[in-house]
Amino acid sequence: MPVFRPLAGNRKLRLPPFGAYLILVAGWFFGFGLQTTLFPGVITFTLGESPERLGIAQAALTAPMMLLLPFAGVLAERRDRRGIIFYFYLFAGLSAATLGGLLLADRLSYWVMVSFALMIGVAGGFVMPARDSAINPVVRISGRTRHGGIELQRAVVMASAVQFGAQIAGMALGYIAAYTGPGALFMVQGLGLTVGGLSAALLPRLGSKRNRSTAHPLHDLGEGVSAVFRSPVLMPMTVIMIAIGILVVGGAFLVLIPLLIREAYGGGFREIASLMVAFWVGAFLANIALAVFRQIEKPGRALILAQCVTVLATGAFALPLPFWSLYLLVFIWGLGAGVAISLSRSVVQEQAPPDKLARVMSVYQLGLFGGMPLGAVLMGFMIGGLGPQWSALIPMIGLGLVLVIISATTPILSVRRGQPHVLVSPARENEDAETQ
Repeated sequence: MPVFRPLAGNRKLRLPPFGAYLILVAGWFFGFGLQTTLFPGVITFTLGESPERLGIAQAALTAPMMLLLPFAGVLAERRDRRGIIFYFYLFAGLSAATLGGLLLADRLSYWVMVSFALMIGVAGGFVMPARDSAINPVVRISGRTRHGGIELQRAVVMASAVQFGAQIAGMALGYIAAYTGPGALFMVQGLGLTVGGLSAALLPRLGSKRNRSTAHPLHDLGEGVSAVFRSPVLMPMTVIMIAIGILVVGGAFLVLIPLLIREAYGGGFREIASLMVAFWVGAFLANIALAVFRQIEKPGRALILAQCVTVLATGAFALPLPFWSLYLLVFIWGLGAGVAISLSRSVVQEQAPPDKLARVMSVYQLGLFGGMPLGAVLMGFMIGGLGPQWSALIPMIGLGLVLVIISATTPILSVRRGQPHVLVSPARENEDAETQ
């Protein structure tokens, strides 16, 4: 790594470990916030594409993640995670800056947007397991420094709060696309990603299995999948994420909301940006509350209740509401989503075997990002046939059924903070008994 190594090896450039981690989180999600406003806005408002073509374009953002995430989780455990984050942040930043330049040069087309989406999807597929699994060693290393330690659940909540704050800043900046055009703002997205990538080089070495793992990568991948589906907690958490990816994020968030704004309210960049800000302000405030108040002892129960808010909110889009009331609706939805996102991450971090954390996180994220492209395409065709308001009933009914089944058939409601429920094989139990 000829660019990364000189930066990572310079001890004079070190930052407090958790502080550097928060900067790289902020850099990615600031760019993601801008993209959340700009990308569907360009497809829907600038190009005026059909619901079906919007769904396909949004699917291109996440389809590469579906293919790459499991292998990227193995890579994150075998290589220096700092280098993975550094290079793929820069790749995403260069992609955004290039798109900005093409837009400023008036060389916009639908397939240019799809190509950009695929490149961002490739970067995200490698970045997410490396970044999300890095928080555990960052927390451990922080406890050994003069800057002091932090508990894992609180660290996850604080990282989520930074994520939401950065997304809000990016989405709020997307509001001015109605006046400046989206090209210059894609250039700003590229700058934010570059800053986040550089902060990865300022982290201390996080450790890897580079010199310890001799297994084939597919064997390591299989162990990660097995760890998820043999756990009575990780398995239902992943199933919920699959439903969220298909029905809520891919269907409602990426496709339904932009088309509802255009078809039912005649809005544009300003409306989509302000609605997205209202949602993530709710999520941000929910995480501030989680960070300030005492930790939740039964996070599984709180998670299910928070997802019920999503069920009610998505169904409410089917009603003929005045536009101003949508701000209140998405704000309340954001409150529930903020609680759900933070608690689901902390539950998975606590329940995952420490030596398989990156692989478990990649499988868990695959549930979300693997479902998103399918949900985006399906919702695009549903809206094309039923219209945006009737289509809003689909995520409400689907997610509601999943939550009822999971609550009735798994121990998710009884999960307590810091109490793992991971199952082990009979052979492992015999081995442990002999050791004792």
